[in-house]
Amino acid sequence: MKIHDTLKERANNFTLLRLLAALAVLYGHSYALSLGTGGGEDPVSNLLIRFWGESLPALAVDLFFVTSGFLVTASYLQRDSLFAFIEARALRIYPGLIVAVLFCVFVVGAFVTTESAANYFSAPSTWSYVKHNSLLLNGIQFDLPSVFVSNPYPVSVNGSLWTLPVELWMYFWVAVLGSLSLLKGDKAFNAIFLVLCLMYAQSSNNFFIVSEPRNAQLALLFLTGGFFYVNRSKIPLGFVTFVVLCVLVYLTTEYRFSGFIKAICFAYTVLLLALHPKLRMPSMDHWGDISYGLYIYAFPVQQTVAFLIPQVRPLSMFMLSTVITVALAILSWRFVEKPAIKLKGKLAFGRHKDDVRAN
Repeated sequence: MKIHDTLKERANNFTLLRLLAALAVLYGHSYALSLGTGGGEDPVSNLLIRFWGESLPALAVDLFFVTSGFLVTASYLQRDSLFAFIEARALRIYPGLIVAVLFCVFVVGAFVTTESAANYFSAPSTWSYVKHNSLLLNGIQFDLPSVFVSNPYPVSVNGSLWTLPVELWMYFWVAVLGSLSLLKGDKAFNAIFLVLCLMYAQSSNNFFIVSEPRNAQLALLFLTGGFFYVNRSKIPLGFVTFVVLCVLVYLTTEYRFSGFIKAICFAYTVLLLALHPKLRMPSMDHWGDISYGLYIYAFPVQQTVAFLIPQVRPLSMFMLSTVITVALAILSWRFVEKPAIKLKGKLAFGRHKDDVRAN
């Protein structure tokens, strides 16, 4: 069975996996945001770091980038239009984000700041927070004036947003490769992917014009997801291949290129869990996809809990924050994200194709 065979039906576990990943980030952050940076990792992360080298929130973010690479590449190829692709990506990422940024400034920040309202709203950093975090073009601003300065994890209002500029950068490269017709032919794309992987194997600090090691790793995972989609008609999806990749990871642990092998194995595992018919769970799509809302609201909610309940314990923070964040994520999906998604193909510059099967 090839990956292509599993895509003939729309049923898959992508929505469930992204939901679990968002909750995993929330769970892991509950320890750092309640205990501070010196409080250590959560118990699951301690185990994962020992055997895999990454914490639970880090692996959850890895999963987001693999699935995004796979689905966003599919999105471009199914539309086969640069303008429709830009429309789809902008409508998916920006409306929910902008509302979350305004929530942080006008609800969380305005309530928590120790500055007067006049000083808070007249401070240049208040409005630069809106600008930088809404556009994602010049990095993320983490602080608002006198907000969360005494928290165990001080100053940062929404630390989770750091991944979004990397995500946006990868959208740009998908658009470039798609415009050059390099996503349609697997030979051309595979040649580029091979060169990039050799670059990563030589130095994981620089990959696909991404300079920071962690960002380079996420870029590799995104491109690996895209590689699996481009080659979906040739790559088998099964447990034997999974075992072989796991053995390769074990045998190459001490080698310089081990990070590349681990990335391939991890990406394959994510797609196996998402697409294999024997692992298919009941679809959650009719409930909507609240994973994005969970991801962009969890951090400020947790910081607010830490502010209101000093010395809150990690599990208490996790449970309380989950309830609040899920409610906000549902509202975001129903009243912001879903209406925005329905505009795909309806805007003037996006009417080139109406195939919206991919995210």
